[in-house]
Amino acid sequence: MNQDKSFIDTLKEHVTSGKAQLPAFDRTGLAIQEEMAKPDPDMQVIETHILRDPALTSQLLKLANSSFYRGMLEVTTVRNAIVRLGLAEVSNLVTMLTQKKSFTASDPFIRDYMEDLWIHSVACALGAKWIAKECRMPSKMNETFFAGLLHDIGKAFLLLAISDLKRNGQIGENVPASFIEEALDTLHAALGAQLLKTWNLPEIYCQVARHHHDEDMRDRDVILLMVSLANKVLAKAGIGITHTPDIDLATSAEALQLDLSEIKVAELELTVEDYVAFIKEGNA
Repeated sequence: MNQDKSFIDTLKEHVTSGKAQLPAFDRTGLAIQEEMAKPDPDMQVIETHILRDPALTSQLLKLANSSFYRGMLEVTTVRNAIVRLGLAEVSNLVTMLTQKKSFTASDPFIRDYMEDLWIHSVACALGAKWIAKECRMPSKMNETFFAGLLHDIGKAFLLLAISDLKRNGQIGENVPASFIEEALDTLHAALGAQLLKTWNLPEIYCQVARHHHDEDMRDRDVILLMVSLANKVLAKAGIGITHTPDIDLATSAEALQLDLSEIKVAELELTVEDYVAFIKEGNA
């Protein structure tokens, strides 16, 4: 236990000292989010932002032609992708693609954690957006996706910090998985909220990062409820770093407050499985 505590203290000191490398929020993703927040977002502005990044354009077209989205004709331009998928969907995909840079690490052991965390985060974003649609809240779908994508950003920052400490020789090469997972569980919520504030993102995203594990969900913002429920679905299925298979989703505070029936919750679980397959296909 002392060794475990020492590891957490070392990690806390590193991330609060300013020595840890702070991941930057991608400027293209931020510009597109700002455009989408306007009452009447301009398709041409978003298309221009995407086309400035050839690698991003290529990745977007790959996703638009994946089995998850594919239509009768191949999508060959960003404009065609927007027409087929819609502005909001393309905006979400671009945010997803640009944010993936925050979920990479050079250390092979940490990289495996990052891969699991990335799949979990994207599936949470898609699952939360599905909930918003089922709850007939289309105006919340974009925010909910973004909040779900970033809810565990604190874990990504901590994993990068652990990689730094290993590289600098401040901790041993063979850190037990139990130490890492306890540190992530203990520190990620507060750190994630702090990081999102540093990025000057809207308060709702900071609140979701800080409170998505709270036990008391009474009178909480609906976006927090939707992300928290999607997160629990993933935890029950073991998609990500945490696996808690005994969660009763249908009677959870989130499902009850969102008025989702047991049948809808079961449908959500199946839908999330499809999302995970889509994410893994995109990573291939």
